[in-house]
Amino acid sequence: MSTGGSSAKAGSNNLNEHSYGVRSSEHKLINATSSSLLIGTNGSQQAERIGTSEADIQSILERDEHSSMQNGLKKEKDENNEYEPTGVHPSSAEFFQNSQIDTFGFIRSPSNINHKAAINLEKLRRREKKWLHMLTNWSYFMDNKYEKVRKRCRKGIPPSLRGRAWKHLCGAAFHMEFSVNKHVFEEVSSQPGDPRWTEDIKKDLNRQFPEHVMFSRAGPYGKGGKSDLFELLKAYTVLHPEEGYCQGQAPVAAVLLMHMPLRDAFYCFVQICHKYLPGYYSAGLEAIQIDGDILFQVLKDKSRFSYRHLKKHRVEPVLYMVEWFMCIFCRTLPWPTVLRVWDMFFCEGYHISAFFSLV
Repeated sequence: MSTGGSSAKAGSNNLNEHSYGVRSSEHKLINATSSSLLIGTNGSQQAERIGTSEADIQSILERDEHSSMQNGLKKEKDENNEYEPTGVHPSSAEFFQNSQIDTFGFIRSPSNINHKAAINLEKLRRREKKWLHMLTNWSYFMDNKYEKVRKRCRKGIPPSLRGRAWKHLCGAAFHMEFSVNKHVFEEVSSQPGDPRWTEDIKKDLNRQFPEHVMFSRAGPYGKGGKSDLFELLKAYTVLHPEEGYCQGQAPVAAVLLMHMPLRDAFYCFVQICHKYLPGYYSAGLEAIQIDGDILFQVLKDKSRFSYRHLKKHRVEPVLYMVEWFMCIFCRTLPWPTVLRVWDMFFCEGYHISAFFSLV
């Protein structure tokens, strides 16, 4: 790699050292259980015992992404056009006349928009003021009033401040302002990327939230959203060429881009991959298989009926862990619930995913 690439690699190491915003003691689910299960078992042995290969996991992702496409907007196939819109699309005026955008940016027919959803503006403004005060004095609140931060995250972050809050909670804001390698994004984004990864990324762009205005092939904004998504994922493969690209990363990156600019989303994405979900997207996907087995054992202790039912029908943990943990529930739960889960996930770490899985 060029000098810029070497600098990017150094920046990668620096990005992964700082764990600002998540208590390390809360990073993994039931450490004692994990240790007892993994003694004398390496990743490949664990994968063999579970009986699920990396190819199986990729197949699950592709199947669920195909289902998501079928349930969203109808789109044309065009593998030769990367992330460019194809065919004849309505003008901006026609687009907004024939469809409506809900609160979260998803395209709905007028009959599916909930016009009765009341918003208490006075209450929302009070919460925004509290969050603005907290974000302005972030170090003080994290060091001295972490419980208040956690409580407010569990109530839900105000939509207007969600992207900014996520950036602070995961530590990305710290790196962007204080890290000696704070220009790592500019270095890696200028690189062309390995065709082995960029071709896979291009194939997945049209699968990510096709019903959202940022990624829809209809309307005026989809091209820019897909372009940013490609640049983010490509930059990550340049930063970590040994890890490359995994299909489960695309929906996570897309959610970040819905809430913040490209550069901010990149730094948050790096934090997710290496501080919150280390090893989940690496070759072999061993970490998610191991954590799936741990979750299954916890389920056995907490709900023996559910455990026996899944066991009887041979429902292996990986069949739901891929969608739940790798994608942080963003393709599984109703969207307001997804955002609440992400608010808590950024504040409290990985074990929030485990908690919702058991629920």
